[in-house]
Amino acid sequence: MSSFFLKNFAPRWIIFCCDIILITVSFTCSFFLIEHLSIDVHDLLSLLPALITNLVVGIFCIGVFAIYKGIIRYSEAKDIVRIIKFAFLQFAIWVLLFLVDTNHLVSGVVTFPLLVINLFAVIFVLVAFRLLVKEVYFMAQARPNPANRTLIFGAGMMGQITQKVLQQDAKINTTLVGFIDDSQYKIGKKLEGLPIYNAADAAQLGKLFKSKRITHLYIAIDKLSVDRKIALTDLCAPYKIRVNVVPHAKQWSGGLFQKNQVKEMNIEDLLERDEIILPNDQSKSDYTNATILVTGAAGSIGSEICRQLVGYDVKKLIILDQAESGLFDLEYELRQKGMRQGIQVEVASVRDYMRIKKLFVAHQPDFVFHVAAYKHVPLMECFSSEAVLTNIFGTKVIADLSMLHSVKKFVLVSTDKAVNPTNVMGATKRVSEIYIQSLNDRIESNTEFITTRFGNVLGSAGSVVATFKKQIAEGGPVTITHPEITRYFMTIPEAAKLVLEAGRIGKSSDILLFDMGKPVKIMDLATRMIQLAGFVPGKEIAIQCTSLRPGEKMYEELFKDSEEFAPTSHPKILRAKKCSDTNPNFYSLLIKLEAAAIAHSNEMIAPLLGKMLPEFKHAPNKIVKKPLTLEKIDKLPFSKS
Repeated sequence: MSSFFLKNFAPRWIIFCCDIILITVSFTCSFFLIEHLSIDVHDLLSLLPALITNLVVGIFCIGVFAIYKGIIRYSEAKDIVRIIKFAFLQFAIWVLLFLVDTNHLVSGVVTFPLLVINLFAVIFVLVAFRLLVKEVYFMAQARPNPANRTLIFGAGMMGQITQKVLQQDAKINTTLVGFIDDSQYKIGKKLEGLPIYNAADAAQLGKLFKSKRITHLYIAIDKLSVDRKIALTDLCAPYKIRVNVVPHAKQWSGGLFQKNQVKEMNIEDLLERDEIILPNDQSKSDYTNATILVTGAAGSIGSEICRQLVGYDVKKLIILDQAESGLFDLEYELRQKGMRQGIQVEVASVRDYMRIKKLFVAHQPDFVFHVAAYKHVPLMECFSSEAVLTNIFGTKVIADLSMLHSVKKFVLVSTDKAVNPTNVMGATKRVSEIYIQSLNDRIESNTEFITTRFGNVLGSAGSVVATFKKQIAEGGPVTITHPEITRYFMTIPEAAKLVLEAGRIGKSSDILLFDMGKPVKIMDLATRMIQLAGFVPGKEIAIQCTSLRPGEKMYEELFKDSEEFAPTSHPKILRAKKCSDTNPNFYSLLIKLEAAAIAHSNEMIAPLLGKMLPEFKHAPNKIVKKPLTLEKIDKLPFSKS
């Protein structure tokens, strides 16, 4: 019997047959009550036409309200309402038949009191049947001494739905211990038979975690501040409690979410600031019926830009990259998401002028989002000629052709490392910024050239988060270059939104970036990621410090001092106008730089960049490992365990 209830769903015809049997039994019992619990064979024979009539009426009413189509173990209030409507329709039809039955074929046996009793009896037996099946299902799927002892944070509607989803999933081994909530009105009460504990009292919550042997916590609140998430995660870390986040209500289907939509709390949720939200409605109108070119489309940011454009009514989306496997996967994904028409895949290098020229002639893009670039600082110190050829002269190819073909807007994806650069990668991005800004001054230019600057993008290929995840999975140690180093962070969706918003609100020579809050210490990031993985920093996973890598800064800057600020239509987007301190020999040095890069004379690259950018302070460093002791770990924030 247990295996029967653990199957996915009972066939609809079984539920239909059960309902028919129940309404027949209900009608018979109602007749039995009317006859004062005493009937004989003659009464049963006289009842037969009424039973057949009731069967026909019942089948018709079941068909009208389709009460058999619901999944019984998911039954809720709306299913009960549907049963009540069914019963009243059946009652109304019976009353009508009772009034028009002049030959007394049925009305001789059926009385109005019988119909009233049957009305309530039908509602009772159909609802009771569903509740009984639901209860038996949960009893059948119960496991002795389940390993996962769970609390739900949020004793509201989302909390109730989370409880329902967890209880209905036979594949997980979970015991729900109760709810926790910040509301003083709810604390001490019960919800669905489970107690509601105080989430605001950290000391009491810690005792609860320990006494109830909690292993999992589900956050079932749509809007929970980042500070509250951080505090909750820190509280759970010493007990190795896995924190899971229930998806936003907008992602639910049919009033429920799927178990696979629940995700474990990750570092992106703990950026020490709330996610930056941009409305899509206005951007959609700007890109309607437009042809858009995205270079570097197979990368983390480029692919996310393309994903967000799926919901826009664009005429054509040209996805360009050298990585053919990445492009193949991206095209398949975009088509699966609904963009069946208008995708144009282009395998090409942004450094190939003739190839890109043919592309512009063929497609005539309206917007260009230039994402393609080399970005890894230490590697570009070793391969500086490649950084120059791609980041500077690849950008020059795309920008020159954009101007030549009167592209509406060209958006360059740059980096905060371009501000007062100390490495070749940052210097090449700064030269790219200066070059595209200079194109705005050309009389023949009808294109608006805009720059977006990013901080570090969490989850992008080769990011520090990806490195830390790999090191943690391998058992450590987690390596950081300096315990005091800080960085600005943003998520991949935020980065893509900024690029699209720049294409909408950006003007000639604008430099746009998000207000990313305060910079995050990499040590805090490493410590928190170890905790989220369920380990104790410094004990189970070691942290090692090395010296700064070649060209690496202790901290990053967002704007140069000489760049003028101006407001934008969004309070979280910062704008700066280009500065006027460009090197007068910039273009002559650019020619020499190209020659050196083509010849792969790496030793000439940094000196030439230094002449072009007076602020470029190239300072390579030697790497020396320096273990971080447990005593030092304990003094750092977020390492309370």
